[in-house]
Amino acid sequence: HMSSCPLVTQFLQVGRVTSIESNHQQVERVKKGTQCAIEITNDSNPNMTFGRQFNHEHAFYSELSRTSIDALKKFFKDEMTNEDWRLVIKMKKVFSIL
Repeated sequence: HMSSCPLVTQFLQVGRVTSIESNHQQVERVKKGTQCAIEITNDSNPNMTFGRQFNHEHAFYSELSRTSIDALKKFFKDEMTNEDWRLVIKMKKVFSIL
């Protein structure tokens, strides 16, 4: 769900995704390679600015935890592809999750 997906880059928490738009339509999620616009808010640092502290050249990750991985397994197992699981494995390394 959008409100539970903080985005971090270089372990700088840039905020939470509050909306995603694709083809001028509000959507809950998009697949890899889909062009979209995202709205990010950061209540703890409202001065966080695209182009200053971060930009399109940074790698962006939704923050991942053991709890969120377990939730993916329990609630979204049927929707997850092999590629999705490979990404989870890669992100486990990025976030040092056992």
